[in-house]
Amino acid sequence: MNISRRNLLATAGALAVPALVPGARAAELTGGMKLTMPAPGLTDQVLNFIALMGVEWVTTSGPGGPTYTEEGRVVLAGGGTFEPPWKEADVRKIKDQVEAFGLKLGNLMLHDFRDAVLGRPGADKAIEQVCESIRVAGKVGVPVVEYNWYALRAMGGYYKKPGRGGALLAAHDYDRSKDLPVLPDVGEHTAAQLWTRYERFLKAVVPVAERAGVRLAVHPNDPPPPVYRGIEQILGSVEGLRRVCETVKSPANGITFDTGVTREMGSDVIENIKWFGQRDQINHVHFRNVLMEVPRRKYTETFIDAGDNDMLACLRALHATGYPRLLHPDHVPEFPGDIGQHGGWGYAVGQIRTMLRQL
Repeated sequence: MNISRRNLLATAGALAVPALVPGARAAELTGGMKLTMPAPGLTDQVLNFIALMGVEWVTTSGPGGPTYTEEGRVVLAGGGTFEPPWKEADVRKIKDQVEAFGLKLGNLMLHDFRDAVLGRPGADKAIEQVCESIRVAGKVGVPVVEYNWYALRAMGGYYKKPGRGGALLAAHDYDRSKDLPVLPDVGEHTAAQLWTRYERFLKAVVPVAERAGVRLAVHPNDPPPPVYRGIEQILGSVEGLRRVCETVKSPANGITFDTGVTREMGSDVIENIKWFGQRDQINHVHFRNVLMEVPRRKYTETFIDAGDNDMLACLRALHATGYPRLLHPDHVPEFPGDIGQHGGWGYAVGQIRTMLRQL
């Protein structure tokens, strides 16, 4: 599965986002919905695969991109060290790597502001580092910066279960994690404490994003159980996500609307697309399906055409709001014998392409 890098470079000028002069605002995404794919590790193999799929847009981690330990701590992907904030040269390097394959960089994941989330003495410094990273994203021309507001991610409830044809599906059961102990180095955190910190964070960073021309997209708690290791999961409900949007009413302050997590919360996906979309605060979309058993507690992440969501109806609802940004397939099944989950991603992309033609 190799595409000539030379041929891709020949078409890069027509496909790439125009370069922005220093100090310029990030380019706004306009027009229709745009299919995107993740580029974990940002390797040539992954970028080549995205180009093979005919997908033009890439979503990836910014410098110091996150991953999660079994306990749910947010740590650096691949190990190593990272000293925030983002540096312009590092973000431009990511953009150049993407554009070398004729692709466009639409979204970077921001990470490493735990002192702000946990209310530690370095919170002020962490918030200023986030502001500087947003400014850098605007200068380089990254239209969306995505982030999580996790004290801990509720990883303890995950497990694998078999799906059709021997595929492996990710599933979650809160009974597997509800009695796990508090981590001494993280501690317990109430909803009131987390909201006080988060609202302060939003009021500081959203004006910076507005000036930079960058849209912020917070991902819901995923998984969304009520409490994990003594930490309330404040973005594990639609009410929490609505509170985010009401705290600072700005298009720069939005969410990653996840069709799977919304269903996992036990909420109506279409009605919530309308609520957030009418306010122009859907700044990114994760597009996947689930089989939900108990809201916020027990569910299975399944094939895009095999869950509780009517995915074509979801697309039509997004289209009706005029949503013009990225549509990201997510949490795809693992196919037997597959390497890099190419089968799962290819299947999801094909399904979405077919649905987009029916809008």
